[in-house]
Amino acid sequence: MTTPAAADARPATPVPSPVVRPIHFVTDVPRWRAFYLDLGLEATGVDADGWTVLAAGSGRLALHHADPGDRVAGRALLRWEVADLGAYRDAVVDAGVPVRELVTADGPALALDLPAVGRVQVDPAEVDDGGAPVDPEALSVVGLHYTDATTAAAASAARVGWLRRITSETGTWADLVAGGVLAFHDGDRVLVNSEPVCEVALEVGDLRPVHARALAAGHEVVLVDEAYGRALRVRTPSGTELWVNETQRDLYGYRLESASTAPSDPHPSV
Repeated sequence: MTTPAAADARPATPVPSPVVRPIHFVTDVPRWRAFYLDLGLEATGVDADGWTVLAAGSGRLALHHADPGDRVAGRALLRWEVADLGAYRDAVVDAGVPVRELVTADGPALALDLPAVGRVQVDPAEVDDGGAPVDPEALSVVGLHYTDATTAAAASAARVGWLRRITSETGTWADLVAGGVLAFHDGDRVLVNSEPVCEVALEVGDLRPVHARALAAGHEVVLVDEAYGRALRVRTPSGTELWVNETQRDLYGYRLESASTAPSDPHPSV
């Protein structure tokens, strides 16, 4: 039987690894910036009025000002960045993926039309921070998109530079890695102007340092034990919860798609 990982045809030209960089639209950029810094993200030096980019060990997160009542306020759009936009475009075209060149207010970009995902904008990277491959022990940014076709969404992402990591046996969950983590879960798909909305989360090998940082900064934190592992639920400036997941090591009901993405041994309890 052919597995989904084996079915992902690799293009003749290897696709350069992208770096996940959701854009989270918030009404108070300084407050959200401080919140994410409290949890371990770091400033990249990319700061402008109403715009800032933060980085984890792997993956980035952009914060963009939105007025209250704006359609995107409180939401995050799934986007990623690449070091060389031209090289990425050529490789994606070689993979047979529809791509359009854009000229945005911030400069050139690409738009990928990915089945079961939507139109993903790909921007040129402004910094190197957060561009390292996912390390199971280090802090990573996660962009989680809900879709009614998780298997198809993961297959789409695998064609444009993302490496499959873990897939549930039921087909309701799949995650992939490159710079940061790109994840898909069965659910109602939400698009804004054809762009996929995502949930921002974090992942780390050991929750204890993040837990301690969050408590020291005065944030409300709940430690939960999910079927796939432990997680922190941290109260955000808007009153919602940010999930910080411990790297998944219990694979019961899941399969590891690549030995190169295997997690290391577990840590003691928090």
